[in-house]
Amino acid sequence: MDMRNSTKAWGGLAKAFNWLSVLLLIAVWVAVTLHEEAAKDSVEYVKYIMLHKALGVSLGAFVVARLIWRSSNVTPTPLAAPAWQQKAASLVHAGLYLALLAMPITGMVMSQLAGKPVSWFGVFEFPQVLDVNKELAGQVKDLHEDVFWPLLVLLTLGHIAAAMFHQFVLKDNLIKRMMP
Repeated sequence: MDMRNSTKAWGGLAKAFNWLSVLLLIAVWVAVTLHEEAAKDSVEYVKYIMLHKALGVSLGAFVVARLIWRSSNVTPTPLAAPAWQQKAASLVHAGLYLALLAMPITGMVMSQLAGKPVSWFGVFEFPQVLDVNKELAGQVKDLHEDVFWPLLVLLTLGHIAAAMFHQFVLKDNLIKRMMP
């Protein structure tokens, strides 16, 4: 399998980026869910939020690498579809990238403003570069949880629904183009 994209197919690295992004996003969500279910200030409570932050930072870095890779490659020719569907697909993809970047950025900013550490799996801790401002941290938390998270979920569900529509209604093998 060729690692680079062609005008006919996604390359191996683009496919890996896609599916590893899915796995990382699920892991980030599981970690924060476990955090929310743990007793406040327990060892598990702290452990899961630190894991959530480390996975979130990893996902953010991963998305940046994915965008760099995508911009350095051709993209496969889109399947034949009405112009509005192609535009909708482009908007959903752009929205997904925006939300996938906004989540770790707002998470990092929120932690910084709250004066709470962000460690990357205990290997290193990000330096505190913002002045603590708990009120502003709360506002950024609202963006993180109440704007970007629902947007990410909505766009992800739309992306999945469109893929299923292509696969099972149009039967144009769109999903096959992104399978390993």
